[in-house]
Amino acid sequence: MKTLLFPLVAALALSACSSKVDFEIDNPTATPLAISIDGKDLPVAANASRAISLAPGEHHLHTERLGDVRFIVYADGRGGLINPTLSEYVTAREIYVTGEDKLKNFGSSGLGMELGGVQFKGPYEKHHGLFIDKNWNFGVRQPFPEEQIVAHVDASGGKISTKVFTAPDFIDYVEQSMGEPGAFKREQPAGYVAPVYTLEPAPATLPALDPAFEAHAGPMRDLYARWLKASMAFTQATMTLGSTLPVAANEAYNDFVTIRSTEMARSALVLP
Repeated sequence: MKTLLFPLVAALALSACSSKVDFEIDNPTATPLAISIDGKDLPVAANASRAISLAPGEHHLHTERLGDVRFIVYADGRGGLINPTLSEYVTAREIYVTGEDKLKNFGSSGLGMELGGVQFKGPYEKHHGLFIDKNWNFGVRQPFPEEQIVAHVDASGGKISTKVFTAPDFIDYVEQSMGEPGAFKREQPAGYVAPVYTLEPAPATLPALDPAFEAHAGPMRDLYARWLKASMAFTQATMTLGSTLPVAANEAYNDFVTIRSTEMARSALVLP
């Protein structure tokens, strides 16, 4: 359990709008990382990261291991980590409450996951892709604070915050939380050994189905293929147009992209 505090005076933070999307290139390894994006060298020191903002549109990333990688950044995206080493990261959630009696309002802590051959039970998720979408409050180089100061908390009496960890840092975090340093090595004497992953591009087609389902899947397969093609074509054709158009045109463009992303990603949708 961690603590929520209320400030005497609440401050209002204002931020400027930007069409660029914020990422962090992270290097959790013990050796410096040579990387370039769009031909610009962006070296990252060992066990360090660097921020980068990318405009919507097609970009090109290069490392010795990955070679040349084409990718698209979407307007109004969440941003997140760029993970050129394809290392494992873990997102973990912590409950912050105004009092211990409020913990009952937050239910179970999740199923957990496996890391380095060891099972971890709790609100944890593992990631290893080149791009890891941001769903955290505290970044890979920020610790979970023991207390957070907030201006308001709802009737639950608390909030859930999320942090992203490198795999070794996550192991240390769990061991400290349990008060059991060295617990991982007692199960895996060799310690954490980072697995080797390969780059996973977006699938060109959707996975195979049982024939009973496949009989009805044609339109969805066609839609997915056309969406990939249309997405690339639209982004490439429009990525340089905004600078010559008025503010209203760019606002309409952002609305178009946002609504498309939101509606196509919903768990449920009220049909028109």
